[in-house]
Amino acid sequence: MAAGGRGRRWRAVTTHGDGRMESSLLLEVSPQGRLLKLELATGEGLLTLHPDGDPVRLHGNVVRAAGVEHLALSWSEGHVLLAGASPVTAAVAVEGPARRIGVGEGTNLPAVAVGIDLRPRPATLHVARTAERRWRLLVADGPPSLLLETDADGLPTAADGLAWPLEA
Repeated sequence: MAAGGRGRRWRAVTTHGDGRMESSLLLEVSPQGRLLKLELATGEGLLTLHPDGDPVRLHGNVVRAAGVEHLALSWSEGHVLLAGASPVTAAVAVEGPARRIGVGEGTNLPAVAVGIDLRPRPATLHVARTAERRWRLLVADGPPSLLLETDADGLPTAADGLAWPLEA
């Protein structure tokens, strides 16, 4: 993660158990934590999304071997984005609710969920704060819940302890 006056830029790679890459993610958020841009690459292709327009919609496209699919989904300042089991998008999703959810409490948020298949869909995300910096996120009718622990700066802690700064 790199932070600056224009917000935060995250880059992350998810691997399979045997070390092969599953996905590569670029996520940019404003200083207020709002989504600016997502790029997600998997074996299925490349997805790009960004909010734009009046009224605001989530626009983008998926580039696959079969061609380009253009996307437009409902979006608002209250929406969050969750890309699979990505701790990066989960950390950004809880950044806003973290200010108003107490330990032992939870809330539902409008969301867009994206799987490894690169098919974004409207969803409801239930976010529960289980400890000061520990969260459980569950997409209604989605995959199993995602557990997230963040450090004092709101950054996800790496399960394997491996993390490298994006900037020197």
